[in-house]
Amino acid sequence: MTTPKKTKERLSFAKRAIRLLSAQQRDIAVALLMNVPLDAEKPLVVTVMEEPKKRGIDQNGYYWLRLSEIAGQAWFNGKQYGKEVWHEYARQNIMPDEITTKDGEVRSKYVPSPSGCNVIISTTMLEKKCFADYCTALEAFGAGLGVMFSANPNER
Repeated sequence: MTTPKKTKERLSFAKRAIRLLSAQQRDIAVALLMNVPLDAEKPLVVTVMEEPKKRGIDQNGYYWLRLSEIAGQAWFNGKQYGKEVWHEYARQNIMPDEITTKDGEVRSKYVPSPSGCNVIISTTMLEKKCFADYCTALEAFGAGLGVMFSANPNER
């Protein structure tokens, strides 16, 4: 007895993003949509949204400068801590529970781990404004510990 041949599976569909700045890009998006494979077993998903603002290297450097200033000046319960410890503390205690990612998704900062415990996402996943708000909250926290931040973020 022979088994019937399985129909050929389609290849994986590569993710595509098209920035809609003009009619030309919109026409390209429409052409793509008209030609995507329709597959009831592995359907594709179309999402249209405003382009999220991405975090820049300057913003990341600014964050780590502020953590270094906290590490160099702050005393907490009679101890000083390194910037990596303050980074972890800030993620746990200062980052808001609801964040916006670079993809524009508003979600919890917590992600379940295989052990069932929640872990906190990386700050690299935060959208630009969300990260800026987080940095402002970090500065307020540091100021509450008596940290005097440099006026010029380029002072290192």
